[in-house]
Amino acid sequence: MKKLKSEKGITMVALAVTIIVLSLISVPIVINTSRIKEFDSYKKLKDDIDTLRESISTAFFEDDISKIGPVYNGSLDFLGKKQNNETVKNSNDNNVYYAINLEAINSRLTSAIKNLNYGAENKNTGNSDTYFGTDDVYIINEASRTIYYVQGISYNGSVYYRLAEELSSTTEGIKPGEFVTDINKIYTDKNGATAKIPVGFKVSEVASEQNISTGLVIKDQSDNEFVWIPVQEFKNSSGATVKIQLDRARFGTQYNGGIDNVSDSYKIYNNKDEQYYFYETLNNVDSICVLESKGFYIGRYEAGSTASRNVSSANTTPIIKKGVNVYNFVTQAEAQDLSNKFITSNFVTSKLCSSYTWDTALKFLEKTGNDGYLTNSSGGNYTSELKTTGATTAINNIYDLGGNVYEWTTENSSNTTATCTVRGGGIGTTSTERPVGSRVAENDEKSNDTGFRIVLYVK
Repeated sequence: MKKLKSEKGITMVALAVTIIVLSLISVPIVINTSRIKEFDSYKKLKDDIDTLRESISTAFFEDDISKIGPVYNGSLDFLGKKQNNETVKNSNDNNVYYAINLEAINSRLTSAIKNLNYGAENKNTGNSDTYFGTDDVYIINEASRTIYYVQGISYNGSVYYRLAEELSSTTEGIKPGEFVTDINKIYTDKNGATAKIPVGFKVSEVASEQNISTGLVIKDQSDNEFVWIPVQEFKNSSGATVKIQLDRARFGTQYNGGIDNVSDSYKIYNNKDEQYYFYETLNNVDSICVLESKGFYIGRYEAGSTASRNVSSANTTPIIKKGVNVYNFVTQAEAQDLSNKFITSNFVTSKLCSSYTWDTALKFLEKTGNDGYLTNSSGGNYTSELKTTGATTAINNIYDLGGNVYEWTTENSSNTTATCTVRGGGIGTTSTERPVGSRVAENDEKSNDTGFRIVLYVK
C-alpha cells in the first residue's frame, strides 16, 4: 500500500512539473500565433490595396481620377490619427477623396476584380455624385492617389488605414544572429541604413557581412544565403549619399532603342549593329514589394545542387551555398519553376532573377565603387571548366555574377529563334567579352554552362 502511495505521489509531481514546463513553452507560441494572425490581417489589407492600385493604374493610367467613383463625404477624422507614430494622412493629399467604385474599374479591365478582403461597400458606391455609406470602404485621394481603408485594421499595436510604405518602419528591430520568428523585422547597420529581414532568416554574425553598402548577408535555417539590394537612399562606404532605383539598365555598348509597345519597356540592343533587342514587362506585384520593403534580396551564389548534374538529371530543390555544384543543365522554364517553389509564405516569396533585379543589383555595385566590374568582370571564372559556387572573387559579398555559368533571367529577346535571355559571363569566354552586364539571347535548352540565380521579395 505504501508502495502504491509512493508511486502515486511521484506521478503527481511529475505531472505538475510537466504542466509547468508546457505552460512555459506555450507562452511564446501563443504570442507568436497572435502576431501572425495580426500580420495576416495586414497582409489582406495589402493584397486589397495592391489589387486596387494595379487595376486603377491600368484602367485610369492617364485619365481623370474623378471617374473612379463618387466624392467621399464621410468622416475623414481617421486621417488625423497616428499610424506607427506618424500621421495617417499623406502630406501630398489634396482635399478631394473618392469612394472607389469597383464597377467603374471593372468596366475598363479585361480581367475584373472579383473579390476584396475588406471594402464590402466598394461594390455599392453606385452612380451618385457623393458617398455617405459605411466606413467599410476604400477611398482614394485625387492628388496623391493614396488608397485608404476608412475602417482600418489592427496590426502591430496600431490601427492601419493605408500601407506603411510611405511611413517609417512598422516592424521591430533585429540584431545579427537572431532568427526572425514571428513577423518581418527591420535591421539597422552601423551607418543607419536599413533592411527588412523576413521570417525564417537572420543577419550574418560575420562583421564584414553586416553593412548595407558592402553587402548585407542573411541566412535561413538551412544556411542558404542572400544579399540585400537596397532600393532607397543610403550612405555608401565613403560616406556619400547614393540612391538606387528598380530599373533595367544598359552597360558597355548597349543602347536604348525606344519603347517596346507590348511590354512597355525599353528595347535594349547590345550594339547599334544588332538586329534583335531585349525587353521585359515590369511585374507590378514585385515592384510594389520592392517599393514597400525598400529593396530585395539576391542569391549570394548561383543556384547550387548537392549532386553534380548532367543533361538527364532530375530537378531537385536548389541550394544557395558556397562550395557546392552549380545547378546547370536546366531550361529557363525549369529555372523559373524551381525559383518560384524555393520559398513562399506570408512573409517572403522567391522568383527567378529578372532584368530589373539583375540590373538594379549591378547599379548597386556601381554606386558603391565597383563600376569597373560591370564591363570587365575580372575575378570571375572564365576558364574552360566549371568551379563550385563561390570559388570566384566576391563583389559586395555577391559571388559568380561574372563568369562560371551564364544565368537564366525572365527577360525576353526579340530573336524568334532564341527568345530567352541569359546574363553575366560564362566559361570559355573572357571577362571583357562577356562581363556581368552582358545580355545573350538563347534557346530554352539545357546546357553545361547555363544556370540561374534566385531573388527574394519581402512582403
